[in-house]
Amino acid sequence: MLIISLTPKGTPEQLEPIRAAHHAWAAKGFEDGLLLAGGRRVPPTGGMLFAKNDRAAVDAFVAAEPFTRQGLAEIVVAEVNVMTVAPGLDALKDGQDA
Repeated sequence: MLIISLTPKGTPEQLEPIRAAHHAWAAKGFEDGLLLAGGRRVPPTGGMLFAKNDRAAVDAFVAAEPFTRQGLAEIVVAEVNVMTVAPGLDALKDGQDA
């Protein structure tokens, strides 16, 4: 699994006009089946998305993120080898080597 961590670098005033495009970008990731889950950090200092283990697809997806394209956010992608999951969450291990 890949974890996408987004940290805003812009002010709220700079981010707000782009927020709808960011939400549309994330929605497309879910529609395309690349993203598995996501949400805001607590306290709200950015967000995290959990993606299938397809590095090329995730890198292309991240390159299109609206805040980062405007220089208003930083994204870090980390790979996690999910070894154990609760019942019903086997999709978290999809695409990983055994």
